[in-house]
Amino acid sequence: MGTEDPGADPEPKHADWTPEEVDALVHYLHRHRVERGDTGSFHQSTYANTADHIRPLLVSGKVKDHKNVSIKWGALKQTYNAIMTYRSKLGEHWDNERGANIGGALAAESWSKYVAANAQMKPFHNKGWEYLEFLEDIFPQG
Repeated sequence: MGTEDPGADPEPKHADWTPEEVDALVHYLHRHRVERGDTGSFHQSTYANTADHIRPLLVSGKVKDHKNVSIKWGALKQTYNAIMTYRSKLGEHWDNERGANIGGALAAESWSKYVAANAQMKPFHNKGWEYLEFLEDIFPQG
């Protein structure tokens, strides 16, 4: 007895991104960072130009359009914000080569609790994020 509209479009599937496409997206937006608005978002035209730029990299799957680029950029900003929040915590280690550099049982237990509430940080247990410096340029501090 669902209330779903049988004529409604199904939930749109998010595009799958290859590492090469993500890399090209970050580098393109980094080169065009002056086009960034106050909220860290870009104009639709910049997202459309980014989509055109990465189109030749498509191996399979959905061709990315400005909307897919905007959504992916939002996810990258969330990762950036999660790292910056972690870095700003008093006493928390971060370097972009070893990430949080978790070692030892006590640190691992503390990290597990932190990651339970901040899942975006899970990949950075002992490695950095290759895009951090690019996003730091796009979002200058101070």
